[in-house]
Amino acid sequence: MDIIDFFIGALLVNAMPHLIFGLTKTHFLGLFGYSPKGNITYAVFQFFLCCLLFYFNYSYKELLNNGYLIGGLTVLVLYFIFGKFLVKFYGKQKSEK
Repeated sequence: MDIIDFFIGALLVNAMPHLIFGLTKTHFLGLFGYSPKGNITYAVFQFFLCCLLFYFNYSYKELLNNGYLIGGLTVLVLYFIFGKFLVKFYGKQKSEK
């Protein structure tokens, strides 16, 4: 394991809480400030940087042989796609009770 692998994993894992805090409009300090849009932008930036580092250090073909990274990327991409919907859906259930 190289130090670059540590940074790839750290960027991937750190993108998730910033995305969640941004979608739930929770004020949390990120690179672009406390705002929800800043946290979402920071999550996208970290995701992009993680993919870029992986691509330059290995290649996109090597991604298919790395189950841990595929799992992490899958969860993060699904939350990018469905996160806002899930926050709205479960937020409505709490307010109806």
